[in-house]
Amino acid sequence: MNRIVYRTDYYAVEENTQKEIVVMDQIPESAAVVAVYQGCLLLVCQHREAVNEITWELPGGTVKPGEERALAVKRELEEEAGVLCKDLTYMSCAYPMASLANRCVHYYFTDDLKVSGKKESNQEDDEDVTAVWVPLREVYRKMKEGSHMDAMIGHGLLLSKLYGFLAID
Repeated sequence: MNRIVYRTDYYAVEENTQKEIVVMDQIPESAAVVAVYQGCLLLVCQHREAVNEITWELPGGTVKPGEERALAVKRELEEEAGVLCKDLTYMSCAYPMASLANRCVHYYFTDDLKVSGKKESNQEDDEDVTAVWVPLREVYRKMKEGSHMDAMIGHGLLLSKLYGFLAID
């Protein structure tokens, strides 16, 4: 049995019998979306304490208890970027850091977006997220260079390619 080192309503940090630290997410599901509009990928930028950097990430977030995953994606798109979405296609799920945490991410794709052109969002008070539309070629270039991108971007783009939604040129 693991020893609890620290616990909040959201996470428990535990030490296992090998003295390794693991993070147990109390709400272990999240959803992310590859949202494409006119050849650009919607990304969100925000400061992440763990790496002390501003990172680029796919829009998304925690699936609240009892919430449908697709509705969570739509909610996050609107909150983080002020973008509305009709149709989503579920692609797959993955554990982005299974050696450390139990979080499972569900990936969606959409190109059915209502983009107003405004930079407004409906963020919660504790969020400081900036949404940006980045040409796909620029995203691929930045990934190759090792820019400050969350690894879920690569997984989401690979799934989008495998499902035939995107070409990687």
